[in-house]
Order: sequence, then structure tokens, then C-alpha cells
Amino acid sequence: MRHNWWIRWPLLLTALASGPLTVVLISKDNDVAILVSQYFIIGTMFGGCFLWINRRRRKALRNPWTVWRIRYLSGTRYEWVDLLGPHGETVSTLLLSTWAWDRGKLVNHGTREIWFAGDPAKYGVVSRPGGRDMRYAYVSRIYKPPRLTFREPGAPPVPDGGRHSKD
Repeated sequence: MRHNWWIRWPLLLTALASGPLTVVLISKDNDVAILVSQYFIIGTMFGGCFLWINRRRRKALRNPWTVWRIRYLSGTRYEWVDLLGPHGETVSTLLLSTWAWDRGKLVNHGTREIWFAGDPAKYGVVSRPGGRDMRYAYVSRIYKPPRLTFREPGAPPVPDGGRHSKD
């Protein structure tokens, strides 16, 4: 049996069933129609979102878990991970789908590798080694990660990396 199926499907189905009930109650001038209509709108929205997220995770988990070295990037509102290739080059930059209070809990600046299942060019699921605490991650065309131009002392200069990259 799938995890938390009893939340997603009943929420969506009861919300959809309350749509016709709203029409009947409005025609009878019943005050309960307002509550039922609100449940129809909110329940359908949340139930549909829960099902959509679950479908995307299942689709991404069809791919095997692979271990990736990462670089963690944090902005004011979002967090990203750079999937790094064998020579340290960036293969893909993924935006992590996290709530504000969960930022930095799954991955942070101390994290060096993660498990990833999915297509690095599109989307997938990110997890700590072991497969727990999964987060959906995707390539965002709208939100771009911060690219810092400073470097650590003693690191080699980055060609064309900005005004702070050369000694």
C-alpha cells in the first residue's frame, strides 16, 4: 500500500463530490452552501496538488538512485544544488522544492554528496545517502541561482570570474 494514500485520494474525491452538493444547497438558499463551496475549492486545489506532486515523485523514482557530488547554493528565498561531474564541473543546477522552515535541513553548505533519482537536465528527487527525507528538485527557467564572484583564500583564480577572482 502506498504511503499516505488515505490523505490524497479522499481529499480530492470528497472535494469533487461537494461541487454538485454546492449547487443543490445554493438553490435551496442554505447557509451551509458557503462552507461546502469553500471546501470544494480548497479541497480540490490541495488534493490535486498532492496527487500531482506524488505522481512526479513516482515518475522520478523510476530512475535508479545515483550518488552525486554537489555544491550547495542558498539565496534569500530558495536553495539550489549544483550536481558536479567527475572533474568538478557543473552538470546541472537544480532548485530544491522546500518550505522556508525546511531550508538547510536536507542539504546545506557542509553537504558534499547526495543521492539523486531522475533526469539531471529536467527534474528528479534528491535525498541524503540512504534514501530518506526526499525533496523534489527541478531545473528552473525562472529562478536563477546566485553566482558568487569571490573565492576562498588560497584557491586558484577563476578565469573571467569577476573582479574578486584574480590576485
